[in-house]
Formats: sequence, C-alpha cells, structure tokens
Amino acid sequence: MMHMINVIKNILPLICILLTACMQSSALVNADEKPDWLEGEPANYPNASYVYASGSASKAELARDRALGNLAKIFELQIRESSTTTQDVQTHKVEGTESVQSSARIATTVNVHTDRMINGARIAELWQNPDDLTHYALAVLDRSQASNNIRNEINRLDREIAFTIANADSRQDPLQKVADLQDAIMMQSERNSMQKTLKIIDLNGTGKPSSWNLAELTEQQEQALKSLNIRGVVLVDSVGQLDKVLQAAMANAGFAQSSSEVGYTLSASMETQDAMQTEGWYWLRGTLTVRLANPDATVLGNRSWPVKVSALQQDQLHQRMLAEIDQKLKSELKSTILGFAAGGQ
Repeated sequence: MMHMINVIKNILPLICILLTACMQSSALVNADEKPDWLEGEPANYPNASYVYASGSASKAELARDRALGNLAKIFELQIRESSTTTQDVQTHKVEGTESVQSSARIATTVNVHTDRMINGARIAELWQNPDDLTHYALAVLDRSQASNNIRNEINRLDREIAFTIANADSRQDPLQKVADLQDAIMMQSERNSMQKTLKIIDLNGTGKPSSWNLAELTEQQEQALKSLNIRGVVLVDSVGQLDKVLQAAMANAGFAQSSSEVGYTLSASMETQDAMQTEGWYWLRGTLTVRLANPDATVLGNRSWPVKVSALQQDQLHQRMLAEIDQKLKSELKSTILGFAAGGQ
C-alpha cells in the first residue's frame, strides 16, 4: 500500500535523534546547586517557549537518553491514544503457515511520528548529585521547532490522504475502492492525533484544521461496502456451523451477503486435529483459513490462523472452538479482506 511504503521509506530511527541531540552542547549545572527543573518548570526554558523533560541514571549518557526518551513520550502518548483505536494487520509466515499480527504497523507508525516530531531536541543541562552521584539531564525542544515538525507531518499526511481519496474516486472495482478508503481512514486517524498534539504544542489551541472528516470517510466506506458483490462459502468444516459464523462475521465487517456466483468469493475452511488429553485437560487444535477470489476466479490472497482451545470435558471442545473462530473472524476479517484487495491492485 502506498501509505505503508511511504511510512517505511521515511523511517528515522530514534537512536539517530538521540545521538544527534546528545552531541549538541549542554551546560553543566553547578554541583552545589540543585537545578530548578528537578522540582518544576526550568527558569531558562519556560513552558511557554519549550517542551521539556528530565531523566536520571547512574551514568551521564544513560541520563541523557532517558531525558530524551521521556521527551518523546510526551508526543508518543498523544499519537498512541488515537492510533490504538485503528485496526491493521501484518502477516508473516513460519514453516509454511501464515499468521496475522494486528499491532505491528501501529507501533511502527507511532515510532516514526515521534522521531520526526522530536527532531531538534537537545540536552540543555546536566547535573550530578554530590551526595549519591546520580546524574540528571534536561532535554528541551523549542515549541516553534516542535510545531514546525508536526505541521510537516500533517502536510505529508494531507498529501497522501488527498492522493488516496482521488484513487478511491476513480476506482471501478468497489473492493479496491473500499481498500483505498480504509487507507484514507487510517491516515486521517493519524492526522487527527497530529492535530491534537499540535493544539497542545501551539498553546493557542488552534492547530491546523483538516479538510476531511473521519466520520464522513467512514460513511463513504460503508456505502462502498454495500455495493460489493461478495459470496461466502465453506470448503471444509470439521467443527460444524462454520457457515453461520462466517456469515455473521461478514455482516459484522459490513460486507453485504450475495447469493450470486458472479462476483467475489470468500471461502473459509476449518480443519482440526484429533483431540488430545494432557494432565486432565482436553485440547483441540486446528487451522482456520480464508481465501478471496475475484470474479474471474483469480485468488487474491489466503490467510491462515492456528487455533487451539481446551476444556475439562471433551464434549465442550467443539463449542469453544466455534467461539474462538467467531472471535477471530469478527475481529480480523475486514482488515484481512482489505489487505487482499490492496495486494491485488
């Protein structure tokens, strides 16, 4: 996906910022005088002009790193608060089996944005406690610099959102349109967190209002979902009632059911091993697989998840397995299908 490629290309490791900041000059505070910033606002770096944070450690370098890390957290918490409400999926393959991890991209996005926003941070003052020899460091970032950093991030996101929405508007394929809108929704969520942080940094509470509305983008996607012609079928079902679970998950994701064979086909399979008993517990393991094919029967993607359940009574295993499958599909089916669509663009 274009957005993901841009994120990867622009990754700036936090360690580079830490090293750059640490190399900048910093003032060593008089050892006999406890600095004011250990108790509150630094006199030389007032809150009206600077964002600041302190850190302490037994070694000076570690104290510097902690101060810069604490400064980064001021921004990171704002981003993560919004980012964790979005869904995303990464897949990886181990011994031929693909599985899904839903948080990797969120963590990467948070780190990338944080790195960019604290660009220009520096260690302003150092102090060592003469009593216990603990080192303390003060990290500062000029508010105007921070504001510029955030505005640059917002401008980049605005360009990507505009490009993605234009792509969505030109799509003839409704599934690809839905996938584009999902990208726009995620970027707008990130942009909203940038705006929230900017309003805090600017102190005037204005920031930079967006040209798009998250609720409106979501509504556009829901309308595109309704126009999809997608049929759900079960190929293998060793548990029972997989068809009902699949239909419920599709409805939960917003995909309108179709009985027509002309359109997309979403197939699901659940294959289990024989139940095993270990230390008084019964275990049932299996593999849940979904596959999406386009109207000309070309497979756009496959995803598999290992699933296991346990119970004290063997006759409880199938019901618990069914509940586990239901939870898995309802939480990840939509993002998985949209990942297939993006891969087929």
